[in-house]
Amino acid sequence: MGTLTEKGILPIGIERDGKWHREFEIRPRLVKDTLEVAREQGLQKLQDDDIFFSLCLTAKQIVRIGDIAPVTVDLLEEMVDSDMAAITNAKETLAARLESFHSADGGRREEPPSAAAERADTAGEKDGPVASEDPAPDVRNS
Repeated sequence: MGTLTEKGILPIGIERDGKWHREFEIRPRLVKDTLEVAREQGLQKLQDDDIFFSLCLTAKQIVRIGDIAPVTVDLLEEMVDSDMAAITNAKETLAARLESFHSADGGRREEPPSAAAERADTAGEKDGPVASEDPAPDVRNS
């Protein structure tokens, strides 16, 4: 999981020590990120402020912004909205890429053939007779 990242460029960027940092890289959110944020910030504070919780998790996901690493919540709080929108878009793109890895057929999960066959074999037992493929006659105009 450590090698899957999404890269992007902030519209404005962050100035630090006379240098502008615009290129960023973000990775998927991990369970450990949630645990670390809960330990660092305290559960009560996070329960009272969903936006702050989300910002803390985003800071954990960002690998770098330019030469700045690690990225902190304080740094993100100073960003302009358009920069945060670029990061949010990258997170959504990354989530879509992760979703596509569910299977080789583009993310659609198919049940194993054995499960489908078993379900077909037992359909009549649980639900009564299986309906025929022929549609019922239309008797509304009779």
